[in-house]
Amino acid sequence: MKFKTLIYFTLFLFFVVKPKACQGQLDIFLDLLYEINFLFGFEGEPRAFDTDFTEYPYDLYDDGRYRPFGEQGRMMSTKAQILLQSNERDILGGLAQIQFSPISTITIDINHRQLFEGNNLRESNKIGISNLTFQYNRFRGRRFNFWWDVGLSRFEESEQSDWGFSAGVGISWFFKEPLSLHSSYRYHEFIDQGVGLSTFDLRLQLHIKRYFISGGYQNLGNRVSANTWLMGGGVYF
Repeated sequence: MKFKTLIYFTLFLFFVVKPKACQGQLDIFLDLLYEINFLFGFEGEPRAFDTDFTEYPYDLYDDGRYRPFGEQGRMMSTKAQILLQSNERDILGGLAQIQFSPISTITIDINHRQLFEGNNLRESNKIGISNLTFQYNRFRGRRFNFWWDVGLSRFEESEQSDWGFSAGVGISWFFKEPLSLHSSYRYHEFIDQGVGLSTFDLRLQLHIKRYFISGGYQNLGNRVSANTWLMGGGVYF
């Protein structure tokens, strides 16, 4: 509970109490990141405010999530989606996710996965996995994007919870209108139990203006072990 309070208090300070001061600190922080070269940028690459978002993928040309360098677009972008998942045997559940990008290089990803393990839904074992991630969008091309992320995770099972940390990588490839391919891997390390959780997913998306339909595959490993299909949709706004 103290850990959750600390997170909420930090977010309150960042977004409400001193937005101007935090913006200045963020600018300084981004400048420092670019000095580390490979992880954050090479000399001559577009910086955070040199790249804008599209309204939604394929809104004008064959641009995916980002406008080409020098072309004007949106400074901020938000994506929300809901996915159902199942292995049609003993795993049923879903994922809710919202991703907010205040600038082109940074995305705040908040997601929650709720799983029901067992053949009888009423008597099934309930598993909840929540994650708050700070994502760095490393390559931001018209068609190809690559990112890495770090974050905080919470695992809940049988009314017991366990906090931990996460790290991951992902790619998006807008290869042909109106389709795109997305893949990501994330590993969660939990503190109390010492048993981690890995998630790998591969999804194909069909874009219909600012809406999209998504379908694919996900593997859960270690603490929860299952291969499942994913299906759902979302919106850019």
